[in-house]
Amino acid sequence: MKNKFFLIAILAMCIVFSACSSNSVKNEENTSKEHAPDKIVLDHAFGQTILDKKPERVATIAWGNHDVALALGIVPVGFSKANYGVSADKGVLPWTEEKIKELNGKANLFDDLDGLNFEAISNSKPDVILAGYSGITKEDYDTLSKIAPVAAYKSKPWQTLWRDMIKIDSKALGMEKEGDELIKNTEARIS
Repeated sequence: MKNKFFLIAILAMCIVFSACSSNSVKNEENTSKEHAPDKIVLDHAFGQTILDKKPERVATIAWGNHDVALALGIVPVGFSKANYGVSADKGVLPWTEEKIKELNGKANLFDDLDGLNFEAISNSKPDVILAGYSGITKEDYDTLSKIAPVAAYKSKPWQTLWRDMIKIDSKALGMEKEGDELIKNTEARIS
């Protein structure tokens, strides 16, 4: 289990650093905002989620999903507090804190160590909830869906590969092209 956390931490760091080392993602993001698709359709383990427009307010749960949003230039309106690898009880990992500062944002953290904090998630007033890499149950999904559309994992909890997490989350953000570019940049960085 410790190795799994370490691998996730290293991957998250690579994703964020890949975004920092390339301006092409930010440039494509600006173009993407001007030509947003009418609807975003997401197929996942619990069925299908349809977003009528590109979301502006993004909340994320679990590990890594916030790193995808940050790497694409979006500071989530709320995300899960890190409960490992943090110093001084900040609740965020060093590279996450650095990226939030770079984007002139502020961390609004959900303390969901003992389960999802639905009230805090709801209070962040998201347009979408990213959960591409997560362990949400059908019951969690149903509750979260009452708050905002949910981008959930494709088949099994906690088994989404990092590339798939980026694809799921970037599609939910209306930023598929930018997500593909992020994957390429990350692959180049770790190869």
